[in-house]
Amino acid sequence: MHKRTFIKKTLTGAAGLALLSSFSPQKKYKAGIILNTLKEDIKKDHVGTLEKLAKLGYKYIESSPVGEDPKAYAQLLKDLGLKTVSSGSSISNLEKDLDKYIRNAHLLRQKYIVAYWPWHSSADNLTHDECMQTAENLNQLGEKLKKEGLAFAWHNHDKEFADIGQDRLPVDYLMQETDPSVVNMQMDLYWVFKGGADPVALINKYPGRFPLFHVKDMDGTPEKNKACVGAGILDFSRIFKVSKKAGLKYPIVEQESNKKGFICAEVSYKNLIKWI
Repeated sequence: MHKRTFIKKTLTGAAGLALLSSFSPQKKYKAGIILNTLKEDIKKDHVGTLEKLAKLGYKYIESSPVGEDPKAYAQLLKDLGLKTVSSGSSISNLEKDLDKYIRNAHLLRQKYIVAYWPWHSSADNLTHDECMQTAENLNQLGEKLKKEGLAFAWHNHDKEFADIGQDRLPVDYLMQETDPSVVNMQMDLYWVFKGGADPVALINKYPGRFPLFHVKDMDGTPEKNKACVGAGILDFSRIFKVSKKAGLKYPIVEQESNKKGFICAEVSYKNLIKWI
């Protein structure tokens, strides 16, 4: 081939590759996981389990300090290139021992504290008054955490989507009666579907209020059991198409009922990265 022709074709090919690269979809998020997905693995060998998660490709986790020394745990995460973005407990525990949760959050350099159960009751027989009081409790806690430089969210189950005989559902009380500047929601996608609702509809109704997702799947049985991400029937592609509108920052794998934690973590990671 003539030298001039070779150079021209080479440059044209390179330009084409560059143009193709510029139009390639860029990943919006990195994958995270909450450590209750690997309860038994963490109990047996938390160091080795975290090493495996980091090697697999996870970049962040949801976790309170593991082990006897929170400082050593924080250093371990740093050494592995992991960071923890959130942790939490029931609202009762948070209110009772908030200083401890704030201290650990700062130690681990995490941004979010989550009320995994926002109710002071079983939430089996919710009333207007209890929903209003719960919203006020969340506001008060969120205000305190904001002053400490932390963000606050509450986590849903299916109870928040039950018909309680009012003009709105419990989830609407907790979204409409809380201040978005101090209270947002960690949306558990499985529990939204289990409650008979649609995450996309919820996002459209309350845009920007969902910085955290718990991503777990649902099997196709009548019992609607939990499943590892991508091993069930949920349409995650549809949900992640509106993730920007949701205000999502961290998609976090969870499957707390699974008995083979690391296998589930691996399957979930490989599937989740298709959508994020």
